[in-house]
Amino acid sequence: MKTYNKPHTSYKEQVHILKKRGLIIDDEERVIKHLNNISYYRLSAYMLPYKQSKDGIIQDNFVDGTTWDNIYDLYVFDRKLRLLVFDMIERLEISIRTQIIYQLSEKYGSHWQDHKEIFKDPKNILLDNKKYVKKDVFSEIQKHIEQQLRSNKAEVFIKHYRNKYNNPKNPPSWMCLEVMYFNHLSKICSGLKNRSDINGISKHFGLPPDIFCSWLHTINYVRNLCAHHSRLWNRDLNIIPKKLNFSKNRIWLNNPDTVRRSKIYYFLSMLNYLLQTSSPNSSFKSRLHTLLENYKNVVNLNSMGFSQDWNKEKMWNFN
Repeated sequence: MKTYNKPHTSYKEQVHILKKRGLIIDDEERVIKHLNNISYYRLSAYMLPYKQSKDGIIQDNFVDGTTWDNIYDLYVFDRKLRLLVFDMIERLEISIRTQIIYQLSEKYGSHWQDHKEIFKDPKNILLDNKKYVKKDVFSEIQKHIEQQLRSNKAEVFIKHYRNKYNNPKNPPSWMCLEVMYFNHLSKICSGLKNRSDINGISKHFGLPPDIFCSWLHTINYVRNLCAHHSRLWNRDLNIIPKKLNFSKNRIWLNNPDTVRRSKIYYFLSMLNYLLQTSSPNSSFKSRLHTLLENYKNVVNLNSMGFSQDWNKEKMWNFN
């Protein structure tokens, strides 16, 4: 182990370091403006594809001919990809939220979220660090609702309920779920005790229950990446979604066995699949095609998990 002792460097010093490592910079003032708004550390992730490699180890120096525009354009592409993905997840989230509320209210009434018996019993889960954590979905959503009722006073519907009703303590599900995050929706679906309860929701989106819950888990993970402006384009996903082999009622990948599920292409295909239900007329496909076309000289599609003939897939064409 070493002691970290790298000193602070000014923007001009950062430019000097980049040039010393072989990066072509024609306009230093423009680069300094970029570094003034986007930290060197954040941009360093977009430098890696342009770094020299020796024995599989990435070196400091850049590949010959690499320009600042190569790095900055890749950063801009990734930002636009995140915005597109985040937009589609928002549409999907609203649709999933609606189905959970509607289907469970139809079965258990307006306040189903307060019915402890419809959720799985608490259990201890062993984490990777060999520590146990208690998984109790019912208690977690109840705690969140309580916190929102106490602190989220800006929401008109919460204020209205508290001013008019004192029983039940919690508002109905269609109010409560509006103040829940996407991870709560994912946990509710995986935490329902009866398989029949999740069956109807997952069937609405053309998926078996286990795959639906797995996909929600991955979507929540990617949503958080987007929300925190993290690199997305060539990331290996930490939460890998389960494989969907085929679909009778939706258009899916011709050969999912050949697609790397840890890469963003499989995730984009998941979004495309789910949007066929929640937003069938969305511009997702056309916007993705346009984005990839505009940055075709910058982006390595293989690093994103795309196959060479991905756009020949029925789910990605416009016919």
